[in-house]
Amino acid sequence: MALSNMMPHVRSAIGAKRVLARPATVMKSSGSPLHAKWLCTHPSHAAKSVDLPSEADVVVIGGGVMGCFTLYQLARLGCSPLLLERSQLTSGTTWHTNGLLWRIRPGDIDTAILNITRSAVLEIEKDEPAGWTTNGGLFIANNKTRLEEYSRLFTLGRAVGVPCEILGPREVSKIYPMMEVSDVTGALYSPGDGTLDPSTLCRALVSRAKLLGAKVYEGVSVTNIETEEGVGGRKTISSITSTLGQIRTRVVINCAGVWSPDILRLAGSQETLPVVPMKHSMVVMDAIPGVRTLPNVRDHDANMCLRVQGDSLIIGGYELNAPRWEEVDPNFSFGLFDFDMSAFSEIMEGAVHRVPRLAQTGIKTTICGPEAFTPDRKPLIGEDPDVSGMYHGSGFNSSGMMMAGGCAEQLAQWVVHGRPELDMTAYDCRRFSSLVRRQPAWAWEKSHESYVKNYSIVFPRDQPLAGRQAITDPLFSILADAGCFWEETKGWERPAFFTETATPLMDYDWRGAFGRALHDNYSYRDVLQQSHTFNLPKYYKQVEQEYLAMRNDSAVINQSSSGKMLLSGRGVDEAIDWLFVSDVKREPGFATSSLVLNTEGGVEADVTVYTLDPDTRLEWEGEAKYLVTCSSGMEPIVSRLLRDLCWKHDYNTSIKSATHDVGILTLYGPNSQQVLRATGMDMSSVHPNRHQLANLAGTQVRVHGRSSVCWEIHAEVKDLLAVYKALMALSDSQRPVNAGYYALNIISLEEGSCSWNSDIRRGDTPLEAGVWSPSREGEGQRQFIGQPALLRQAAEGVRKSRVLLEVPECPPLWGSEAIVRDGTIAGVVRRADHSFERGNPLAAGYVTHATTNAQTARLLFQTSKWEVERMGRRFPAVLREF
Repeated sequence: MALSNMMPHVRSAIGAKRVLARPATVMKSSGSPLHAKWLCTHPSHAAKSVDLPSEADVVVIGGGVMGCFTLYQLARLGCSPLLLERSQLTSGTTWHTNGLLWRIRPGDIDTAILNITRSAVLEIEKDEPAGWTTNGGLFIANNKTRLEEYSRLFTLGRAVGVPCEILGPREVSKIYPMMEVSDVTGALYSPGDGTLDPSTLCRALVSRAKLLGAKVYEGVSVTNIETEEGVGGRKTISSITSTLGQIRTRVVINCAGVWSPDILRLAGSQETLPVVPMKHSMVVMDAIPGVRTLPNVRDHDANMCLRVQGDSLIIGGYELNAPRWEEVDPNFSFGLFDFDMSAFSEIMEGAVHRVPRLAQTGIKTTICGPEAFTPDRKPLIGEDPDVSGMYHGSGFNSSGMMMAGGCAEQLAQWVVHGRPELDMTAYDCRRFSSLVRRQPAWAWEKSHESYVKNYSIVFPRDQPLAGRQAITDPLFSILADAGCFWEETKGWERPAFFTETATPLMDYDWRGAFGRALHDNYSYRDVLQQSHTFNLPKYYKQVEQEYLAMRNDSAVINQSSSGKMLLSGRGVDEAIDWLFVSDVKREPGFATSSLVLNTEGGVEADVTVYTLDPDTRLEWEGEAKYLVTCSSGMEPIVSRLLRDLCWKHDYNTSIKSATHDVGILTLYGPNSQQVLRATGMDMSSVHPNRHQLANLAGTQVRVHGRSSVCWEIHAEVKDLLAVYKALMALSDSQRPVNAGYYALNIISLEEGSCSWNSDIRRGDTPLEAGVWSPSREGEGQRQFIGQPALLRQAAEGVRKSRVLLEVPECPPLWGSEAIVRDGTIAGVVRRADHSFERGNPLAAGYVTHATTNAQTARLLFQTSKWEVERMGRRFPAVLREF
């Protein structure tokens, strides 16, 4: 039914119950659905009659669900934490949250985070009410492509142990009788999904935390965060000052949501957090008989969700014109903004279409409150890159209730044990470099697009349209003219592949929001549309041409987005000997690929270490003794990791970023050496695993042979364009083909290489990945971080192992599929792509097994029957060596 039929109800609700930023109005207009009991049970003056302790292990700032969960998780680990809330618990954004918890998201880490939250709540429920209701969740698909996405989620759910099933329209109608299903293609049903009451949950978390020794103070504002110069000259937390006095502490956890950037500024940081406060809306309907036992619903294609609230439904979604909260009020408490029904109308229409009964139902109240969004729809978790002892737990993108428990558990482990158990790289607050953190327009554009695309299909090769060209290098224009199709990573633009015609990036058109006009002709967007499939995009024909050049001739790839760090200082030799798994303390001219581990043997970083010659330096290298490189966009995380490890172990080592000082061009292919010779370069003394200075295009460059078919050219940024032009000026028979990361990643997969943060990450050890053995590394001869754990694991055996599978006669694979061994799901695909060499998909991932020797496990694998489950269907697979 059309929205116009609902307008009398809408006008009545807004006219009679106008929602303003005043708690009293909120209580009057919302009644019980908005959990107003917090307003009565937690008076704002509660803390004014007590004295704060003079010191605390950890001070948590912010009494929303993340702050309360963090307090609870810290207390469980034996800390004596203290929480300060400037107003009352839940008064910022938590109190008006929808409270939904879905158990499956695209990706195993996201799904694990959700289920940790659920498990924690159910554990608390054994002792006291925590506000949990299990009513299930339905994801409604209106088309084949959406159902394919849900089928991927179904397979992932099965692989990680989340009960779920794919339903047809009739089965949906049985579960949700009042739903219109004539245009429903299918649905994903997760019976263990549910709903959380924020006030009850936070009250239970605080109660349990206090029993474990935690303390909570409401009505206390933090006015300053004192720092002192710590190891390496970095700001280090020493105390906090509040309206009730000073507290000595070394650790502050910033859980202040939309106010978190203000908390960071109190520590004197010149940086900011890329958190964008936005105004997020919902509508609470009048009572509808029969809804109490229904599941919650997400109809992503209609851009709406339905949450059961007693006998009524709450309608939510993500409006195209959702505005930013321009001036964040530091005293905002239990407040709301004016509701804009015109902006919400599309969501209402979708809800009425899906549940026609809503057309005859009045509106109880309208809600528009603040929510914190980030540029990539991921929270900001972990230690601040610039202030030691300052941790963040904010930016939950309207998913705080369902993600806070899992994120808080990992954050508490980070504080207490020095690292989280899960691989939190995608959530790590250090993932954004200073260059983009200092661009508020970039954060706003990206966050708006993230908000609008919250319900969009998650395609494997999708790219953003917002915030482009934030970080580029001198080759950007010439490669764009050559037809480069760019992919964005942490703000960097790097080549994905090349098209026959130019596909220039354009300014963000806000997807037509706020009265902006959409771009009429946008070739980049047109090519990007080819990515919106779970089959091979049409442009894979161009990717194949680049692949063939890399396999049979030569291609050049701009890898200047790679991270680069220069290491120097009196203790640098001892530091690098201890930091890296491989023996990188070699004579000048050597380059060694290696890993950085944590004390449990998990992989924290994948790097290449270059030993520099003090007599033959490039100007940008200064007095450095070693150059360390890592993958695109990861330098902020890796450099902080290396600094922390060195400083905590008293190594007198300087680690300086050189990412923006030098560019890297990679020549790949059997004819790459001939290309270098054709430029006039003397190649007589350049060998694989070695590097040396050479002359190219009238400038000095560093040439590194990664292998006989892979050669890197390191050039100062000011010389990068000249070096590239020299390569492109060669004759047709010698000139390399322009190529991008898509073809390079396929070759990497075919060769069985480990890609950091997918094939190998924090929770994986080199032994499990098959890239390390005690005998190979010289057991007992060198000591490096994580070595005792690796040797212990080698002796006791491994419980999981990495495998590489070829899957003939299978549609494309992209990751998150299930690996099946001898008829039983045994693991999840981490990385997958189409192999042009084999003409089939290749899939890499880990399988669990009985504890055994790593080599024995691989021998047993050879007799196993392998399959890969894709969208609920299993395909035979062949085990490949790597």
